Amino acid sequence: MVFPSRQPVVALERGTTKLGTFAKLFPAVALISALSLFGGVVMADDQGSSDVVAEVGGHKITKAELDQSSSDNMNRARSQVVQANISLYEAEKSALDKAIDKEVLTQEAAKEHITGDQLLKRIVETKIKDPSEETLRIYYLGIPGGKDPYEAMRGKILHSIRALEEKQAADDYIKQLRDKRSIKIELLPPRQDVALGETPAVGPADAPVTFVEFADFQCPYCRQEETTLKQLREQFKDKIKFAYRDFPLPMHQFAHKAAEAARCAGEQGQFWPYHDRLFSAAPEDLAVPGLKTSARQVGLDGDKFDKCLDSGAEAAAVDTDFNDGKALGITGTPTMYINGYTVSGAAALDTLHDLVQQQVDSSQEKKAADSGSKPQAKAKLKSAAQMAGLN
Repeated sequence: MVFPSRQPVVALERGTTKLGTFAKLFPAVALISALSLFGGVVMADDQGSSDVVAEVGGHKITKAELDQSSSDNMNRARSQVVQANISLYEAEKSALDKAIDKEVLTQEAAKEHITGDQLLKRIVETKIKDPSEETLRIYYLGIPGGKDPYEAMRGKILHSIRALEEKQAADDYIKQLRDKRSIKIELLPPRQDVALGETPAVGPADAPVTFVEFADFQCPYCRQEETTLKQLREQFKDKIKFAYRDFPLPMHQFAHKAAEAARCAGEQGQFWPYHDRLFSAAPEDLAVPGLKTSARQVGLDGDKFDKCLDSGAEAAAVDTDFNDGKALGITGTPTMYINGYTVSGAAALDTLHDLVQQQVDSSQEKKAADSGSKPQAKAKLKSAAQMAGLN
């Protein structure tokens, strides 16, 4: 029995609306040698933002000034490094999942003095039943295009259905084994330093987890992910601080103005209610007339909102977020950062939950270690003082 393959925790291409120009990346393999094995975005050097990278006639140019220039070449290069990092992480995570699956199966099989393959084969065979003739015929009818007669294809259809059921049964059983065991995963996605931006954040300022999402109000995958993010915030409540930043993709004609509109709502203290309204609105309601209607539906001062939106007062702020996103190497939406760890594309709730929980646990462990070190330090000082007194 072959161990079933598992999907990677973070899928780069799954549920991501891509930025056209920046999606044309060089092959990741050309960059792998520049990457750290366990995440973190690797740049050309380890210089800090205050380090001097050049001096001209006594004038010093720092790394920070270089980074702020954000030329197209630099942004493309960052994108290539970021995407290669994510690809490397996905490969590592996929390999790690297979290793964990094999280990939990081996541990369970050892109780019966058999191999993991033997155990899995036995479990799967007890779960699988041949489909009915009606099911086979329905499957046959669903096969598109020209095809052989049903009688000629029946064997292949039966084999295909059994293979699907075997994989599902194996996946379900291994998940049960994983759920029964204490599994601590230390492998993390690539990490970057990401600012909160100017829109108001939701959650306690001292929350152990900071979640920053770069998104586009017209992006279908962002709209899909919004339900997941609401569930995540509900699960972790005071443990997570959530910030939204704008990354309106050029191919979405309403996205930039919608981002401006949300910020205009923010000027009246209603950014999040309006944000939620836009993500639940029909796509045609993201045009200017719909944006103004939505403003009144959430109780905003209509005249004040209209003046803000029509004047383009928030356009520059939206552009700042977009340029910051490009500087981070973002190529599509949604792109999310959990304490700086990158998740690209519409991710499943379990994926986000596991990474947030990992960060919460890490924070609690650090607090426990810090609190334990203080009494030890006091005891050492007291001991030293006593020894000094004896001398």
